[in-house]
Amino acid sequence: MTERNNACAMTEESAMERVNYYIHKIAENSFASTRTGAVLDDVLGSSGKMIRPRLLLLCSAFGPYALERSERLCMLAAMVELTHMASLIHDDIIDEAPFRRGKPSIQGKYGKDAAVYAGDFLIERVHYWQVKEQLIDAAMILSQTVEDMCIGEIGQAVCRYDMNVTVDAYLKNIRGKTASLFSTACELGAMEAGCSKKTAEKLKCFGAYLGIMFQFRDDLLDFTSSEMAEGKKTHKDFHDGIYTLPVLMALETPGGREALLPIMRENAERNLSADEIEQMEKNVIQWGGVKRTVEEIHRYAALAGEILDSLEDIPEASKIRRMLDKLETI
Repeated sequence: MTERNNACAMTEESAMERVNYYIHKIAENSFASTRTGAVLDDVLGSSGKMIRPRLLLLCSAFGPYALERSERLCMLAAMVELTHMASLIHDDIIDEAPFRRGKPSIQGKYGKDAAVYAGDFLIERVHYWQVKEQLIDAAMILSQTVEDMCIGEIGQAVCRYDMNVTVDAYLKNIRGKTASLFSTACELGAMEAGCSKKTAEKLKCFGAYLGIMFQFRDDLLDFTSSEMAEGKKTHKDFHDGIYTLPVLMALETPGGREALLPIMRENAERNLSADEIEQMEKNVIQWGGVKRTVEEIHRYAALAGEILDSLEDIPEASKIRRMLDKLETI
């Protein structure tokens, strides 16, 4: 017997319009015409591709109450996106990033103090609306996710410039800081739409795999894209002592370790020269760091694909599959 309601659900376009409505509704405050309101307007105007809200809504299609609870689902999707937006504001403060998606970042335009409070404000508004709408189960899940994100970021911070950091430690950190919100988006969509516990767990796991792939792809950008094309400083992670998967994979080979450790020792003491960074990049590529990272993306894509294959064949499944295929394409 199918879990899914046979009634036609909202179109993706109309659903995302409702998500945007709730993003602004939840973040609404009494400072709309003040300088504070201008900061928040800039925050809300910086939304990206909305991958996580889309995932939540697509995963809800596997449940019998997707149509009946469509408004609550759109509200939850907005909460997930606002949580993501808050995390990006805080990321830009830590990274001292002047731009975000080609526009001045909140900290770049208004300063770090305003940015800290803007991020905190969004998280507070999400919590307020969860209580207001009595979304207790969702509140517990999303609160745990924020905790996991913080633990992942803290783990990454304490591993900075650590030449002995392991792939396992790296994976633990990215499961928290990146994959947890993907996982939660899928879980919340399934749970609210009335999926069975088994289906919800499968979709939660699928989201985690997708989030891990997302981070792997981001790690590859320094080695596959130009600074101009991506709008970010090339190898900033390495400069900051954050050793990503391509570097760690190269370090697992004797030749890669011999070539990279001297550069990493220098990195801990001062800013590396452009020549040293170029040499690091060449060594990571030469010793298989990029190749093995691509292989890991394919491996996680296969695991995620197996989960999709085990679920009901509905139209939304093909849309989720396209998202997976796009992430796997290097």
